[in-house]
Amino acid sequence: MRSFVDSARVLLFGLGLVCFFLAGPALAQSQEKGDASLRIEYQYIRTGDFKDDNLTFDYWTTDSHIALLSGDYAISDRWMVYAAVPYVQKRFNSAPNDPFGGDPHNPNDPWWIDFVPPDKRFIDDEKFHGGLQDMSFGVSYLALDGPLILSPYIGYGWPTTDYPFYAKAAIGQNLWTIPVGVSATWIPYFSDWQFDGNLAYVFSEKPLDVNVDYWLAYLSGRYWFKPQFAMNIFFSAKWIRDGLVMPWDFTDDPFYGNYPDDFDTIEWWQHDRLLRHRFVNMGIGFDYFMNDKYLLSGTYFQSIWSEQTNEVDRAFTLALTRYWGD
Repeated sequence: MRSFVDSARVLLFGLGLVCFFLAGPALAQSQEKGDASLRIEYQYIRTGDFKDDNLTFDYWTTDSHIALLSGDYAISDRWMVYAAVPYVQKRFNSAPNDPFGGDPHNPNDPWWIDFVPPDKRFIDDEKFHGGLQDMSFGVSYLALDGPLILSPYIGYGWPTTDYPFYAKAAIGQNLWTIPVGVSATWIPYFSDWQFDGNLAYVFSEKPLDVNVDYWLAYLSGRYWFKPQFAMNIFFSAKWIRDGLVMPWDFTDDPFYGNYPDDFDTIEWWQHDRLLRHRFVNMGIGFDYFMNDKYLLSGTYFQSIWSEQTNEVDRAFTLALTRYWGD
């Protein structure tokens, strides 16, 4: 039975909490050269309130539809390469109590005077916008293969297009990233339990020289009711070490008494890239081996804590994986 890094290891970022699944090394017991997998996945994500310890903005929501193609290939019994690319369509939804008139991220607003946005694309028009997001690839090493499986890895992700990032409907932050981490799987002897974990430190491009590097963590407990069927519960987390805090780092008046004058700046133009996004998500999932080559899996998750980011109200995924090899 194959063991793998669960697809619920997510990167959630931006005020819109755009979601894509960073490809990770698929782990297999007794990995052999030529082992491979190809995965196609659909994701839906609804985000809601912007949360912080001192405030909550409940004016807007977003809907995202994501198609993710990912795969891996064992170039030896220890080394594996992997890659992924997501296609994202995202929509901003206003609310009746919206004090900003329904377009909080409009680069054509007349109050832009001292700083003129270089990108005039307005996509918060309550229609779906999107395209290819950030491609990623990497390499992993199967350091330990047994009841405890350990696989350190390093990757690289970069924007495939110059998509807009000043928008609630933005599909990403348009930044390169380098995750360095380790995946772990523990299968106790004579047990139907399986425990998966992943910890990574992600080096990020520094917009306006602000350090937005972050930690990613994932933990899952899975129980195999039958050799081909399992259910699991999982937690995922992101923690930006530094970053800016809204509204305190953008205005002297936290109650927006100086709106919009204090926001006529390049920092506000890039605020979705600069904030210290932090969250913890919790979810459940299932895995069903249709046969020894095809795996059907799905998850449902939502935020249980968030800071300086929009919480996930609800999200689900459905994926089909094809395996090659013994």
